[in-house]
Amino acid sequence: MEARSSFGTEAGSGPRNHAREGSALAVRESLRVGLLVSLLVALGGCGLVSGADEQIGFTSSRDPEPIEYQFLYLARHLDSAKPCYLIHPQSLTRSAFNAPGTRVSYVRSGCFRDVAFHTGDAALCKHVRSVSTLFLSGNRLDAAACRETASGHGRVSNSLDVPAIVTLAGFSDEEVDRFLVAQNRFASVAEAAEARQRDAARHAYEVRDVLLHSEAFFQRIDTLPGFASEADRAEMATLPWQPRFDVSP
Repeated sequence: MEARSSFGTEAGSGPRNHAREGSALAVRESLRVGLLVSLLVALGGCGLVSGADEQIGFTSSRDPEPIEYQFLYLARHLDSAKPCYLIHPQSLTRSAFNAPGTRVSYVRSGCFRDVAFHTGDAALCKHVRSVSTLFLSGNRLDAAACRETASGHGRVSNSLDVPAIVTLAGFSDEEVDRFLVAQNRFASVAEAAEARQRDAARHAYEVRDVLLHSEAFFQRIDTLPGFASEADRAEMATLPWQPRFDVSP
């Protein structure tokens, strides 16, 4: 009896021990499955496993220059894709807290995507490329998604630095004032110049909503410095002037 009792208490030999081992194995398997699921969920927003059009590493990424954002804001303000061509094709914008699949994108693609959304011109979506980095995915910001959301909801970008972009386009203060007088916004160049100094808000409003939407300014976009290639410049030249607002007095 003692021998059987001693034999029955050896590790792993009794029914209870087998049950405990089976339970431990089940717990470990459950933990492994849970860890795998968590890893897959985490990688859902990771560029390594995304289906983006392009994937780039650390060395090939490029941060946009401030002027590139001004081109983006100008395109939004005019509802025209023309300034989008001036943005470097490799400049990236990142937002780690966005929804998975929308955490990184090319600024230029975003520009075309915004204009397509605001104007309903889905043909612009051919310029949209999705991109992912090592840790961030932008696979949902592709041309197909652009075409689905091109609906024609216009808006004005309040982030546009109007004086800076007008100067960059080669307009002098006197030239701006003469243009506003020709559009019957001021009675004389002297009045326009005075408004620039004493009623800056009104003068800036006239420049934003009259000069920027004029054909004269639209043609000057071709002369703005930027990152457009010769092919981009050629395509820019084919874009027609389509003012968003009525500039008649």
